[in-house]
Amino acid sequence: MEQILSTKMDAKVLRALEVFCQRHHLVKSRLLEELIKEGIRRRAETLRLAESLSRGLEDEGQGNLYTQAEVETLVFGKGKAR
Repeated sequence: MEQILSTKMDAKVLRALEVFCQRHHLVKSRLLEELIKEGIRRRAETLRLAESLSRGLEDEGQGNLYTQAEVETLVFGKGKAR
């Protein structure tokens, strides 16, 4: 299903976009598509990070975290020499 993207852009931004596309021989629609895709990718990455932090905070609040010694044992097989 396709939807039309509607946004309000400042006239200066539109002129700058036009100049940039002409200078670099780009098609505006293609450039905007790439910018939107990158914005969506970054937003999704940010949301995943926020969800991970939220889960971590919940685990911390419930006391479901490993101690440093437990992590060292799980990762390295033994504790670090002190």
